[in-house]
Amino acid sequence: MLACCAAPVWAEAVAAGRPYPDRTALLAAADAALRRLTWNDVSLAIAAHPRIGERPSGGDRESNWSRQEQSGVAADADTLTALKRANLDYERRFDHVFLVFATGKSQAEILDALRHRLDNDAATEQRVVQEELRKIALLRLERLVTDPTAPLTTHVLDLERGRPAAGVAVRLERGAEMLAKGRTDDDGRLREWVPAEGWAAGDYRLVFDVAGYLDGATFFPEVTVGFRVTAPDQHHHVPLLLNRHGYTTYRGS
Repeated sequence: MLACCAAPVWAEAVAAGRPYPDRTALLAAADAALRRLTWNDVSLAIAAHPRIGERPSGGDRESNWSRQEQSGVAADADTLTALKRANLDYERRFDHVFLVFATGKSQAEILDALRHRLDNDAATEQRVVQEELRKIALLRLERLVTDPTAPLTTHVLDLERGRPAAGVAVRLERGAEMLAKGRTDDDGRLREWVPAEGWAAGDYRLVFDVAGYLDGATFFPEVTVGFRVTAPDQHHHVPLLLNRHGYTTYRGS
């Protein structure tokens, strides 16, 4: 819930309303709770958002969503320079990051909105920010309950210790491009770390930092698992069983 909106009072209010009979009831309760947020609550929530134009590189669900939402922001140098300058002007004026519902908006639309809102007074801008936060949170919540399974998951098991391997750094590569990175959770899993957009047939590599997990005392400091996707509409699960002297992998389910 906090990945949808990082205001604890909101997450607690929505969670306390469980069980909900359907998605419509859940979204209605979430919307009502968002409208009740104070400015202090909103400030906590927007502090968790990156600057527009600065896409996070993490593999967690919130980072993936942020990259999706900013997909219309081009990476060309001129646009990034303009956004950086406008972001700094905005932060000097209002003392918080610029927040906008970026999904479906082009780079020009986002930059125009940023420059236009610099003319707002503080009270007006706070109302605008709360409305933008509301739209972002509701979209994320709807994704949370309707998104299909992530296209790729992995699970790392430490056979020597007989337990899940938590905190293993993993990155996903295709050719020279790094598509995602993250660390296994307490159960040794990486679930919501690969965005569905752009997932296609082709050759991929999972690279596991074994030395970082085992403090360097391993014959295989890095394990690279190459695999080929021929049916991108299917879910792919590539686990790793490891110890200091060997590893096993296979296609799971």
